[in-house]
Amino acid sequence: MKTIAESGRGPKIKIKKSIFIATIFRVVSKNDVEDHISKIQEEFKKATHNAYAYRIGNPVSWEESFDDGEVKGCAGKPIMNILQKQEITNTLVVVTRFYGGVKLGPGGLIRAYSKTASGLITAIGLENL
Repeated sequence: MKTIAESGRGPKIKIKKSIFIATIFRVVSKNDVEDHISKIQEEFKKATHNAYAYRIGNPVSWEESFDDGEVKGCAGKPIMNILQKQEITNTLVVVTRFYGGVKLGPGGLIRAYSKTASGLITAIGLENL
């Protein structure tokens, strides 16, 4: 299993007039997750969506994803897929979206959330547990 090297935030990514921003945190409990999500929601009050996924434990004892109003399975699940495929745990990834007026469709949403999350994970780096 791996975890992120550090918490951080990626650059704004513009896709068809929508802005996507990924933020990643190291977490060890559901309370950590809830605290970080509350802070993101407070910081980005005008955001349309704050989709997220997290995994906790080694071995993983808890994992969850949330679409936050996006098309079901098109936001939180793509983020979760990245965490699972790379065997990342003790990590929360939140992707914030500011809707730009152009619908992306399910495939476009999946690509946008995946690209935003995976780009930040690559930039932050991983370490073995």
